[in-house]
Amino acid sequence: MSASTTADGTAPYDLVVRGGRVVDGSGLPAYAADVAVRAGRIVRVGTLTSAAVAAAGRVIDADGLHVLPGFIDIHTHYDAQLHFEPTASPASWHGVTTVIMGNCGFSVAPARSGDAAWLLEMLSRVEGMSADALRAGVDFAGGSFGDFLDGLDGRIGVNAAAYVGHSAVRRYVMGDDAQTRAATAAEIDAMCDLVRGAMRAGAAGFSTSQLDIHQAHNGLPVPSNLATADEVIALCAVLAEFDHGAIEIIPRSFAEGYDDADRALLRAIGTVSGKPLDLNPVVWFPHLPDAWSRSMAFLEELAAEGLRPYPMYAAHRGGAYYTLDSTFLFDDMAAFRDALTRPEPERSAALRDPAVRDRMRRDLVGPPAPSFPVQYDLTTVYAVHRPEHAAWVGRTLAELTAERGGDPLDAFLDLALADDLRTTFFVTPLLERGGRVVTEALIDHPLAMAGSSDGGAHLASFVGADYTTRLLTEWVPDHLSFEEAVRRITAVPASTHGLHDRGTIRPGAWADLVVVDRAALGVGTTRWVDDFPAGAGRLVVDATGYRHVVVNGEELLRDGVATGARPGRVLRGAETSWT
Repeated sequence: MSASTTADGTAPYDLVVRGGRVVDGSGLPAYAADVAVRAGRIVRVGTLTSAAVAAAGRVIDADGLHVLPGFIDIHTHYDAQLHFEPTASPASWHGVTTVIMGNCGFSVAPARSGDAAWLLEMLSRVEGMSADALRAGVDFAGGSFGDFLDGLDGRIGVNAAAYVGHSAVRRYVMGDDAQTRAATAAEIDAMCDLVRGAMRAGAAGFSTSQLDIHQAHNGLPVPSNLATADEVIALCAVLAEFDHGAIEIIPRSFAEGYDDADRALLRAIGTVSGKPLDLNPVVWFPHLPDAWSRSMAFLEELAAEGLRPYPMYAAHRGGAYYTLDSTFLFDDMAAFRDALTRPEPERSAALRDPAVRDRMRRDLVGPPAPSFPVQYDLTTVYAVHRPEHAAWVGRTLAELTAERGGDPLDAFLDLALADDLRTTFFVTPLLERGGRVVTEALIDHPLAMAGSSDGGAHLASFVGADYTTRLLTEWVPDHLSFEEAVRRITAVPASTHGLHDRGTIRPGAWADLVVVDRAALGVGTTRWVDDFPAGAGRLVVDATGYRHVVVNGEELLRDGVATGARPGRVLRGAETSWT
């Protein structure tokens, strides 16, 4: 018998995960089984002989542990980070083996020569990333969407699929005009050709957003915000030509329960494309407490008509960290946006100007009501830049304002300015202010999907990569069985996004596996690390209980520590369709 074959003449398994309880992603109860892997795919689920195990290239002892399919995060912005941090941390720390990036219309391709830098600057501003880190760490200098995907081949630890983003497409066709006017019919045709080319190159679909809070680094709206409904519909219609793909969209009035114009838009793009619609997110806001239920009632109507709307809910804790040297959270208020998009020292000078403060104060009291007002009783100082201000930490703005006296806005801005605009504030999560009832309702709703992590984005203000771990622990067993919770973050997103060989443990599927100790499974500390290019930092959230994270049959993480392997694949359209 050859050393390269077993007694039955077959090649040895590359990997065996032995003796675990398999939760296969179907929602069925866990069962005891070994999982055998060869050439990156699962080839057997069942009981293996001792000889077969002994001949395997590597054996993971899963006795007392659970073996799950790798988790799929459908709303991320790892487009830039994967160029210099291939594990997509902290998502992979929480069991994620596949990420879908390019959401909200913010892909970095296609890009004309010189425009890649512009798109990265926009991404930095809108999605809260260090511009210096992106300039130092991203080596994509422009090209087609296919060029962008090719540039990630062989260098990533997780699997990655990518939407082609509306703002990139619009910028490519219209240049600077993309931020100032509607497109002509000829320009829309050119954009459709770009989307068509991206889909042929392997795009996971098309993404767009029309949120007023999305303002680019130059103080103007992001390109997609200038698109007419006809433009959005035409671009989405391109997807009907393909047997793969989804549409991700955040309509302008999502927080209000979708107005008539957005309802007509959603119905139209669902009809012309025939594709799943990722709707991000359905959220409870204190000043619009019933909007979420209006959203869900309308989406139920669309589903009854045969369309495929899948709203997303957040199982993570939420809350927002921000500093006035880099935040986007006030961008829907003109006076705040004007001051906070200025470079230093102009920004600090503007924030000290009494006339600017008066305009900001008027913005805070509306109309229209801002989506992120300063709420002094719900905002806490999380960290300070200057050590002499350490006594501020853990105290609310209301307390500090009362001590200092004067107007609350003045006190808030004075605190920030005294700390070089680097005071880190934390806003109490919506879940803790009345929003939990909405998450409970959405978890129980058949259309709603787990997600909204925004992984790779808002690095100094928010970290939502722990939603997978929280779903498996905090929402089990009161709302979901463990097996159903696993299905929600594996088979369900795989099905809705055409990832036909992922999200389940079965022969033939790619071997994306997560081995967990359920007794130890949990969310750790949210903390700041300085580990990005150019000395940039970010918030991360730790995880416990993840013993092994396997991507395409190779260990990416062992007890939470990266192995150095780069087994991830760029998932192109051919890998997300049956043909």
